Amino acid sequence: MPCRLGTIDLPDDVEWIDEFKWTPVAQQVEVTCGGALIVEESAQLKGRPITLRGVFDGRAGYALPTRAVIKQLHALASLPRSATLPLLLEDGRTFNVRFRHDDGMPLDAEPIRHIAPHIDSDWYAFTLRLMEA
Repeated sequence: MPCRLGTIDLPDDVEWIDEFKWTPVAQQVEVTCGGALIVEESAQLKGRPITLRGVFDGRAGYALPTRAVIKQLHALASLPRSATLPLLLEDGRTFNVRFRHDDGMPLDAEPIRHIAPHIDSDWYAFTLRLMEA
């Protein structure tokens, strides 16, 4: 099954690096002036980070999109939007997502090799920061 963000095909072997660094429980802890502990917990319904990446370590890589895909992702991430985008992962799971602009750039991309002029078939390592909306 293809991996896709909206209408943009992503590499099928893209890695979700923070899949298990989130919990659906939101908690706020406060200590009163008298020393009592107040703990409030509730279900966190939205906001799960979904950080996808493709890596090249100098010898080998995986999940490397082309410059053409990076240009599409950059254009999409550069637009303010109120609507969410569908994200389809290779295992069939789907999420409604939006770009994360609050903790850095929503898209980081670096060419695997610098060759001038750049062409749309050049390979890139990338990190795509999304959140469930």
